[in-house]
Amino acid sequence: MTIGYKDLRHNPIYTKPQLSDEEFLGTMLDLNRPELGGVAAYLKSGDVPAARDAYLEVISAGNNGRYYFEVKDVPKLQAYAASYYGHEEEAQQTIAEADRIVEGDIPLFKGKRVVFPRGTYDWNSWLYDSSQYQLHLTRFVYVKHLSRAYALTGDEKYAKCFNDMISDFIDDNRVPVDDTFRSEHSTWDPLSVGVRLFMLPEAFIIFFSSPAFEPEVKLKLIKSFQEHGQYVRKYHAGGGNHVCMQLRGLIQTALLLPELKDSAEWLEYGLRELPGYIRQNVYADGVQFEGSPNYHLIVMRDLYELVALFHKLGIDAGEYRDTLEKMFTVTMHLLAPDGQMVKFGDTDVQVASELRNVMSLGAYLYQRGDFKALGHERLPFSLLWRVGPEAVQQYEQLKAKQPAETAACFPIGGYITSRQGWSREDMYMAMRAGVGVGGHAHSDALSLVLYAGGRELLADSGMGLFEWNKERKYTVSTRAHNTVVVDGQDQHVRSFHWNTPTTAACRIWDVQSSAAYDYSFASHYGYTRYDDPVIHSRKVLFIKNSYWMIVDLFEAKEQHRYEQYFHLPTGGAGYDCRRSGEVSTQLEGANLLLLHLPAGHAEDQLLLEPGLIFKQGEYTESPVVKRSLTVAGRTAIVTLAVPFGTEKPKVTIEPLPARMNGKELSAEEATALRIIMEDRVDEICLYHNSVEVAGYLDHTGNIIAEALLPRKNEPDGLEFAGGNYSRDVIVITDSKS
Repeated sequence: MTIGYKDLRHNPIYTKPQLSDEEFLGTMLDLNRPELGGVAAYLKSGDVPAARDAYLEVISAGNNGRYYFEVKDVPKLQAYAASYYGHEEEAQQTIAEADRIVEGDIPLFKGKRVVFPRGTYDWNSWLYDSSQYQLHLTRFVYVKHLSRAYALTGDEKYAKCFNDMISDFIDDNRVPVDDTFRSEHSTWDPLSVGVRLFMLPEAFIIFFSSPAFEPEVKLKLIKSFQEHGQYVRKYHAGGGNHVCMQLRGLIQTALLLPELKDSAEWLEYGLRELPGYIRQNVYADGVQFEGSPNYHLIVMRDLYELVALFHKLGIDAGEYRDTLEKMFTVTMHLLAPDGQMVKFGDTDVQVASELRNVMSLGAYLYQRGDFKALGHERLPFSLLWRVGPEAVQQYEQLKAKQPAETAACFPIGGYITSRQGWSREDMYMAMRAGVGVGGHAHSDALSLVLYAGGRELLADSGMGLFEWNKERKYTVSTRAHNTVVVDGQDQHVRSFHWNTPTTAACRIWDVQSSAAYDYSFASHYGYTRYDDPVIHSRKVLFIKNSYWMIVDLFEAKEQHRYEQYFHLPTGGAGYDCRRSGEVSTQLEGANLLLLHLPAGHAEDQLLLEPGLIFKQGEYTESPVVKRSLTVAGRTAIVTLAVPFGTEKPKVTIEPLPARMNGKELSAEEATALRIIMEDRVDEICLYHNSVEVAGYLDHTGNIIAEALLPRKNEPDGLEFAGGNYSRDVIVITDSKS
């Protein structure tokens, strides 16, 4: 049986109690600061309670630029919040949530809650068979409901709840004496410590003048901030999203409590080191490097909270502003028509209104109407606590305008998006075509998701819980994504849960956009590790307002088994027994028809099998379309994805000839089809020899220099549908007469 922090947190060998008030005030504060003269005098006379109160009065005076607002600003904020936002839904929900918390009913995440009767908090329980829920409990994301409900109502029960809760937490969770518990998912793992540093200050400031927030507990919390700051400074991560949260917390604590002797060094260190870690986290195209829109949002939050704070305090945000604007642009394009972030990597269902809050903040910070179009009409209640009442009118004067671009490519981070428009019902596609770094990335190169009719019709399997069990291993695997498994193995070999290599190398070769279609072409190289290397390329052609054509191409010499997966939403799905290769969903309102074109190989099987989709803490079974082929040499697999409402459309697909220099091209050299639907006829040719995809790697298996990468060569004299073309994408559309 493993013994950890839960069992040893009161053992004096492993943890230590807080300093006494006298020792803390005398040794941890910079008593040479003029404003602390009274504290020093009272300490010298031996009146420790008076010294404590003198220090608390310095904080209450609020002239140091500690936070987004000062203690003295709280009454004005309370009045404004109650009068301007009091009857709005978000404010009323905040009060309702705070009422539940007062009763000991605490929200965790993914819809789960925990109840502690009569304030008997258990901070170290293993909740719902996952450490994630206990960590969320101790990161105090939910205390904002208490402080904001107090601001709206003035009811002291919220301050009393915070006072008792935080006092109990500090007493029950003493600081470790060293890094014994550093790698453990526990109350004092360095990430949770860093998160508390920026989750608790709002409540600290809002409740500061409340009579229910006892002076003894105020100082206890200040001591805890100091312990947290020292811990983060010693044990913060060396990279990834963790260090961004930790250093952001350290910077905020240094600003919140400048009287601490350590604060000047913390601030200098954080301001010096964080930009380098941000550059490590965020590529030049604005994408966070972990291949997960959720963790893109997390690092973006660290930036936008700091940029907003620096704006309030008159601190130069420097390069943060440009980086953050790029991240907002990425977020704008990764927002699917249903208002959710696409669920690549470790990304789960989010609260749609909170995502709109994020875009509202971006709209205010950058005065961008396209960001506002994805935000709220009025400045959200939650942003009042970051930008203040003075921002409300300025935000409301900003005119929302629909984003100009419907297609986007982020070539370094590896996202390609394409949409019909910006309404909920519009068709939308997003594809992963980039390296993911770290444990939050999945083995999902060239996986795509499709939306139409306000619904996700090709679904990502989701993030799963972070326990290294069979369900989590499934959700990170290649077969859990809308891509192709080669010879039964994942695109990259994962070892331990978090100590994972980078995912499969990718290259986006081409993106095109026109009024009639969007087109993307990318390759991945995860299977070049085989003795007979396999390169998987995928081309996606979006015929606007109609359908998607997906062409999977494989470069290999020997025989391999290809398993193509398409994950459908939870609900019914079935074959059309009369038409070989057709599978469709059987849902209400919005559906998807998949047509698998014959590849001309004997070993070609199409199956419906069960898969798992993870949403909001739960795994549910869902139908998966699996096509399996065993083929030698170069291969092309073509699939048509056609959205529809309730009546399945009739689609006829006819092969057409494509020639160069009088020679007819094979199916591996060009996909040439006539697609006939109710209201249209499309003649499409995709030429497949325009890029030598094998040239991405040299003979040693390393990626060659950018300047030496293969360049696209348009075909010379491609004969198709009665015409002669010098381009590799040909779409001829006509209405049926």
